Amino acid sequence: MSQRRERYRVSQAAVRLYHHLLFGYRSFGVENVPLDGACILAANHKSYLDPPAVGACLPREIRYFAKRELFDMPVLGPLIRSYGAVPVDRAAFDRKTLRMALGILESGEALLVFPEGTRIRKPDLGQAKEGIALIADKAAVPVIPVWVGHTYEPQRGLFRRIPVEIRFGKPIQFEKEEGEDRREHYASMVDTIMTAIARLGNLPATTEPRAEGTKDKVG
Repeated sequence: MSQRRERYRVSQAAVRLYHHLLFGYRSFGVENVPLDGACILAANHKSYLDPPAVGACLPREIRYFAKRELFDMPVLGPLIRSYGAVPVDRAAFDRKTLRMALGILESGEALLVFPEGTRIRKPDLGQAKEGIALIADKAAVPVIPVWVGHTYEPQRGLFRRIPVEIRFGKPIQFEKEEGEDRREHYASMVDTIMTAIARLGNLPATTEPRAEGTKDKVG
């Protein structure tokens, strides 16, 4: 099992307590996440609370991408860096981002990626980018679909508690497809991942169509 720093364990407990007191907090399928070794956690994205909400229930530490601007903030920047955040330019998925992701996975860590690339403030899933497929294809590691529910919930109120829910699906192991058109292969991988996330959240198994010429983002 991957070792967790004591400070990380305490922070996980604090995050769980915070959510329990304010909203309620539930997690399902944690056993689908390997206790050690490299893997990608592919989750939908609703709120800045998503990374700690996903990581709080796991018996291992995780790494995740966060937009570069957050690291310039005096207190937040050093804090999120110490808990596994990796700065990334979300305007585009570039070679530097890919190298960082592959380096994390090569070291046997778990990497949380938001395929939508940004927060989606609506019930359904947003447009997924191909960056998640590129990382998964190059790293050849299992992808665990994750549904994050109700970290952003406009219908929640003082007299209406709507618990945060984190659901982990079965790992997906993609095979190398020799001779297949690369873009077509990545599109198929993205569709498989997003369909799995949608099923965990009991959502329609479709996402917004990818706009031609759109640059990839990684959240």
